Amino acid sequence: MGEKKSGIKGKKTKVELLKEHLLYAAGKYSDYSRYESSLASTEEEYDETLELYNMDIWLGNSEGTIRDKAAEMLRVTTELFYDLADNAARELYYVMREIVELDEDSQKKICGVVIPKDIFTEKEFREMLSEWYEYEYVQEDALQAYLEILERWEWGK
Repeated sequence: MGEKKSGIKGKKTKVELLKEHLLYAAGKYSDYSRYESSLASTEEEYDETLELYNMDIWLGNSEGTIRDKAAEMLRVTTELFYDLADNAARELYYVMREIVELDEDSQKKICGVVIPKDIFTEKEFREMLSEWYEYEYVQEDALQAYLEILERWEWGK
C-alpha cells in the first residue's frame, strides 16, 4: 500500500489512519490494564485487611456490613476493568491484524517492524502482550512502550 494522498484534500491515507488507530488502541489497552492492575492490588490488600480485622467477613459469615459491601464492589469493579482491558487487547489485536496485511514498507512506517501475516496469530499476540507490565498513562508513551515490546518479540519462535 502506497503513501499517496487521496484526491480529496485532507483525507488521510490508510497508513496514517492505522497509525492513529494503533495510538488509540495501545493507549486504551494501557489505561484499562493499569486500572485493572491497580484495582486487583487494592482488592488483594483489602482482603488481607479483612483477614486481620474482620475474620467473619473474610470467612464469608457476615453479610450486609459496609465492609462486606466494599469487598464485593471491589471484586465486581476489578472484574469489570479486567473485561475492559481484555476488550482493549482484542481491539489492539484487530488493529495489528490490519497492519500485518500491509506491505513491509507500510508496516515499518506504522510500527517499526515487519510481521509476516502467516505467523501473526491471536495466541502469540496475547503472549507478546503479556510481556507488557509498565502501563503508561499518556497515549504516546503507551504506544512507545507497546512498540518496544513488539520490536523485541520474536514472532513464530
